[in-house]
Amino acid sequence: MNMAKWEYLVEELTITDKWNSNKRAEEFEKFSSKLNSLGNEGWELISYQAIPLVGSWSKEVKGYAYLGMLKRALG
Repeated sequence: MNMAKWEYLVEELTITDKWNSNKRAEEFEKFSSKLNSLGNEGWELISYQAIPLVGSWSKEVKGYAYLGMLKRALG
């Protein structure tokens, strides 16, 4: 029995945290375009995670990095 083999990719998929209503549509369009581009290359989004960015001195959260974990079949 052949087991499926995968390759994995971690990609920054950031949507701006603070936006007004005019920026909202633009941000979602960029996000969708990036996901569709990766999907056209065979990548499947399997997880999306917000990672807090913490200041080295204050230890306060300064913002977030949004990482998408993707996979695609080898071969």
